[in-house]
Amino acid sequence: MPLYQIWYNDNDNPLVVDTPYRLRDIEIAGEIVRNEHRQNRQSADPAGLTVREFLRVNGLRNVRYTLDESEPVDLK
Repeated sequence: MPLYQIWYNDNDNPLVVDTPYRLRDIEIAGEIVRNEHRQNRQSADPAGLTVREFLRVNGLRNVRYTLDESEPVDLK
């Protein structure tokens, strides 16, 4: 089971997400929105948005994550 650690908006502590499958970048961004209990301001279905657009409309910045023990990946 993949374990994600997700940092965003210059938070010191990561959001930890344990999933039964690998997440796409847009799903990682969606986990942040769910954690923050915010409604996606653009659309209930982010399928029509790029990751960059989704991050922008939800006020997310400096998003990076690690998958298990991997090197950090920046979402842009």
